[in-house]
Amino acid sequence: MPRKAFDPPDVRPPGGPYSSAVRCGPWVLTAGQCGYRPDGSLPTELDGQVAQAFRNLLAVLEAGGATADDVQVVTVHLADAADFDRMNARYREYFSEPYPARTTVTAGLRPGVRFEITAQAYVA
Repeated sequence: MPRKAFDPPDVRPPGGPYSSAVRCGPWVLTAGQCGYRPDGSLPTELDGQVAQAFRNLLAVLEAGGATADDVQVVTVHLADAADFDRMNARYREYFSEPYPARTTVTAGLRPGVRFEITAQAYVA
């Protein structure tokens, strides 16, 4: 099945040989979205990074024809497990019940990055 790539202009472009998202049939699959602003700057605080990462994620999903309501699976990466509760509180602002399936892992992220999120959306 052919795939179409999306790199919306209001989201910092990928830093490597990958697309921000691809659409393959009814699926929109995103690359990891961090809290980088379009100008490449990065908030230092977790809340700012989570908010910007979600703005990026929603823009990428929209470019592929999806919304947050279409998201079925999410993977969250945290640089520090101690940020879990704060991240979870912000997460609820962007998704509603029934929540997508989610995996949250603690991972070594790029310097300064505290949060990253990927999503898989199904557009019927």
